[in-house]
Amino acid sequence: MYQISNGHKLRNIFIAISLSVLGTTAPVFAQEAATQPAVEVTSEERFAATLQELFTQGGPKLSDFASFYADRNYQPIWANNTGSILALITAIEQAPDHGMTVSRYELAKLELLWAAGDAPEQMAALEFQAANSFVKFAKELNAGILDPRGIPNPGADHDEMFATRYVPETIDLLVDVASAADKGMFYKTLQPSAPEYTQMLALKQQLEALASSNGWGPIVPSGKTLRLGKSSARIVALRERLAQRGYDVDDLSSPTFDNALLKIVKLFQTDSGLNADGAVGPQTLASINAQPNGRLKQVIVNLERMRWMNYDLGERHVYVNIPDYTASIIDNGKPTLSFRVVVGTSKFQTTEFSDVMTHMVINPSWNVPYSIASEEYLPKLRTDPTLLVRENISMMVSGSNQIVDSTRLDYSYFTKDNFPFFLKQSPGKNNALGRVKFMFPNRFNIYMHDTPARSLFNKDARAFSHGCVRVQKPLEFAYALLSLQTADPETLFQTTLASGEETQINLVKPVPVHIVYRTAWVDRDGVAQFRQDIYGRDTLVMNALINAGVTLPALDS
Repeated sequence: MYQISNGHKLRNIFIAISLSVLGTTAPVFAQEAATQPAVEVTSEERFAATLQELFTQGGPKLSDFASFYADRNYQPIWANNTGSILALITAIEQAPDHGMTVSRYELAKLELLWAAGDAPEQMAALEFQAANSFVKFAKELNAGILDPRGIPNPGADHDEMFATRYVPETIDLLVDVASAADKGMFYKTLQPSAPEYTQMLALKQQLEALASSNGWGPIVPSGKTLRLGKSSARIVALRERLAQRGYDVDDLSSPTFDNALLKIVKLFQTDSGLNADGAVGPQTLASINAQPNGRLKQVIVNLERMRWMNYDLGERHVYVNIPDYTASIIDNGKPTLSFRVVVGTSKFQTTEFSDVMTHMVINPSWNVPYSIASEEYLPKLRTDPTLLVRENISMMVSGSNQIVDSTRLDYSYFTKDNFPFFLKQSPGKNNALGRVKFMFPNRFNIYMHDTPARSLFNKDARAFSHGCVRVQKPLEFAYALLSLQTADPETLFQTTLASGEETQINLVKPVPVHIVYRTAWVDRDGVAQFRQDIYGRDTLVMNALINAGVTLPALDS
């Protein structure tokens, strides 16, 4: 019989077995035990004492584990049930299907402990490792491996990847798995529940198969834009490439760009978020020539982004996708209004984050940011001091309301570092913010707004702003937002607009706004969509995943 000193309960059980397989030493207890009357120790007590000591040795980071097991009197979840531990191992083995890696969850150690034996101390070691592996796996499958706010972004002025991420609590996960009758089914519920996530997993498999084979065949050589009526050997390559990409090209050998090919090119452009003009210029050619391995990396990165946002986005919310240059109002999971947007340049990147739209301002004035005033307006004022008058912009001494006559200054005395003035553009048709701005106050000073520069919405790539989001359909957007609080939103808006006065209208029911960076997704018709990584953030996320241990076997084969 195993014996312990009568007065020290589980806390002073001497554990004879070494737990070196866990990278930890066996606890050593007080020597006075030998002088005390001996009592019998059950296997359950030895198990509990070992498990308690393991969690204690883990320090504060394992306090939630210790509390959970103490509350259930150290009853195991996995160690006493072959089906439970096998289901966990099987679930972790499937981590690569999600673009994750088994090494992060110490699968090899878990399997070794499972095979080690059935002594109480060994079973406690197995339970300890299973609990740790499960919680880490569950959190990362549910909410992502990475903290987007902690991904290094060299050269950025601020945290431009600031997505909101909700990580499940350790105790909640342990309670849920302990109560689950079918552990295998429970592990499957941990991944994002959105149907698109499952579609993205299938797309990943398809791309892995392509990346391991011949892909989409030879690329189309670079050259001048290919258009209707042109003839060249490059058009034969174009036909072959489009056929390999899954488009129904009839005549693969024709060197002529005919009407049938024009329709296919337009369809490809539509599928790729490009202007469907039928001309194969640099942007269309780059999309046509994209390789499966590059697309596979995009899918892996965007699976991680989907895990970051695995929560309820709101019954009604605004969804802005930066690389797609589009925004939508989503009601009950379906887009009810969609439109093009202009986002920030590579220098003034639009941040990805979530916040809540609380109000709109009709006939807005524009407080010109100091960086724009000193770096963009100042050089122009040196050449033309009347510029501000023509653009209806007032100049004031910074920190006061003292108006300065901008036409009478010698701007050669000022630089971007000592420009002492504040610029404010009054409401009007030429105001940079247009007729209305949509406000969701945030630390980045980013908002959505109208613009007088309407021609920019006709371009394929629409990264022209200083970070804010310019809206193609500002009036329709305003009407839709106001429709929940007035029977005639158009009359309310137009009457306020006609006043010419800057007017704030609060939203009775604030609307969540999610500005995201999705370069790969599956649309509602089941079509895979890919967009250009305009800010290089896919590369940053992919590198961070690789540093976290994620491997790409399909690209190494």
